[in-house]
Amino acid sequence: MNKKAEYLTPSQVIEKFPELEQKFGWSAKDLGVFLKNKLLLGHYNHSLRKSMIREDSLRKLIRFANDQIDNQKVTIL
Repeated sequence: MNKKAEYLTPSQVIEKFPELEQKFGWSAKDLGVFLKNKLLLGHYNHSLRKSMIREDSLRKLIRFANDQIDNQKVTIL
């Protein structure tokens, strides 16, 4: 069974996941830019006049960002 994709506006994303703003420094505007540049999946809802981001694509981007942070750690032996 396929789970229905949940869409959130950039503001709703920040409200639901405040850690993105606190730890990554991402704002709602940044999320809109990520969507426009295809780092996130979603669409622009013309009737609401808002960008809509797929939550599963956001989770994948967060995983990728965390992996990149982990890969930048330096260990000295």
